[in-house]
Amino acid sequence: GERYRENGNLSEWQMVALKEIAKDIKAGFACGKGVQGDIGIPHIRPMNITEKGQFTWQGLKRISVEDYFGKESYALEPGDVLFNNTNSKELVGKTCYVVEGIGGGFSNHITRIRVSRERCHPVFLAYVLHAAWRNGEFMERSNKWIGQAGINMKSLGEFEIPLPPLEAQREIVAEIEGYQRVVDGARAVVDNWRPQIAVDAEWPVVELGEMCTIVRGSSPRPKEDPRYYGGPVPRLMVADITRDGMYSVPQIDSLTEEGATKSRPMKKGDVVITVSGNPGLPTILGVDACIHDGFVGLRNVCESIDREYLYLNLLQQHSMNREQSVGAVFRNLTTHQVKGFKIPLPPLATQQAIVAEFEAERALVSANRELVERMEGRIAAAIGRVWYD
Repeated sequence: GERYRENGNLSEWQMVALKEIAKDIKAGFACGKGVQGDIGIPHIRPMNITEKGQFTWQGLKRISVEDYFGKESYALEPGDVLFNNTNSKELVGKTCYVVEGIGGGFSNHITRIRVSRERCHPVFLAYVLHAAWRNGEFMERSNKWIGQAGINMKSLGEFEIPLPPLEAQREIVAEIEGYQRVVDGARAVVDNWRPQIAVDAEWPVVELGEMCTIVRGSSPRPKEDPRYYGGPVPRLMVADITRDGMYSVPQIDSLTEEGATKSRPMKKGDVVITVSGNPGLPTILGVDACIHDGFVGLRNVCESIDREYLYLNLLQQHSMNREQSVGAVFRNLTTHQVKGFKIPLPPLATQQAIVAEFEAERALVSANRELVERMEGRIAAAIGRVWYD
């Protein structure tokens, strides 16, 4: 905080009510059913404000021209600050700013704040309000309404924020946006990287069922019976795989010794594939564990295939294999379908070289994931210095 205050005397930093720096504080309007497709007028809702304080087009609702007629004053301009005024109590106060003009309005669950730019940088305000939300500042200020909680415009207008001189605000915004650019680039690497195996047309292709024995998992019944559940034997869940990736160590559920006899035990190093929940997702067990009937396990895998190479192939084919799953509500793969998964089988040395290349790439991805965490920590610290120094 002191570094920012070099741009002005400490006495110039003050707590200021929003109504003192806002030219306009305006709640949106309710609208019924939206229109389908890309036609219609954008109507911004709380889901368009992420929990990281960014605007997103995901889940955008569009309304008819007729519903928007006469409400042109709700059109959003660059620099408008959007505050989630009504939601479940823990979400009231999510805030973002608008980067580009949006030829449309916003719902009554959002309040638009337009500031006097001679006193307040709108991006600074969005960061400060969102940080206040993260710190729980709006939990006690929100009133319980029917099924939800909310903050009205009068209460929001009286909410006080720390306000440094404008030049210090610009410096803070520049610092944060610098960190955010790094976050965006690193997150793009993390989100978009996938293992890609360039398959040689001369490699033989073998069905998975020809390379191993495929066994279906099973579960003790009745579910959650204390005779079977809650003991020392790890039991794999789909969430363990999505958390851990290549090597999974069950942390969510477990069985007793008796329960394990009614389940399907697998060994450390065995490849396991989901057949329901998220069908076709593979992993390698990091410990001995049981699998339930939402998985199949691969036993007696032939020596001509490296298990990590097999995992990479199954992961690369995940989307394609998942499309084979059937079911009106819960989609499932059959054991017969899993046996038919096709795996290209180059020489073992080639498989191991592919795995080594994957490991090198994965290390770079992990470094980017750590970079995201570090930069997000710096963003939080920059705003924290405004609030608490």
